[in-house]
Amino acid sequence: MEQMSRNLAFQLKKIRQQRHLSLDDVAKATGVSKAQLAQIEKGEANPTVSTIWKIAAGMRISFSSLLQPPTAHYMRYSSKDVPHVDEDEGRYRVYSIIPYNPERGWEFYKVEMEPGAISKSEAHTEGVEETVMVIKGQAVISAGDMHELLDEGDTLVFSGHQPHEYRNTSEGLTIFHLILQYK
Repeated sequence: MEQMSRNLAFQLKKIRQQRHLSLDDVAKATGVSKAQLAQIEKGEANPTVSTIWKIAAGMRISFSSLLQPPTAHYMRYSSKDVPHVDEDEGRYRVYSIIPYNPERGWEFYKVEMEPGAISKSEAHTEGVEETVMVIKGQAVISAGDMHELLDEGDTLVFSGHQPHEYRNTSEGLTIFHLILQYK
């Protein structure tokens, strides 16, 4: 958690300064208070997944770009080493495995959900496509009128520009990979 907070503090401040934005500007764009943004930039806050999504959406940047350390010419990624955030009292964990890169146009996550865990996501910007592949367990993915039960090995592709929800309805741990594609 400590590394994630440092990465988030560094990335948020760097992006804000690159764009010549004040904390007030970012607060207006994201709906996150100036005080909370200041705490995040100082590394003194552990924001929720929802708060990080609000910042990413309001600043029109990827979620993972806020969690990653500065990149080198190559990067090796391991889910054991990457920062993660959690919600639903720690029952929903998101690991940012491969951060967003504009040349790639996508980012890759590993998600772990304990039995009964639920994560609700606000709509992403128009053109965002989500690909979910269940590695272990099962999950129900809902978006609009769609409610799909995915078992181990199933993959679902859907439009992320609408509110959506992930739910572990199984008795055991569910693990899935998530790709966010930006078009």
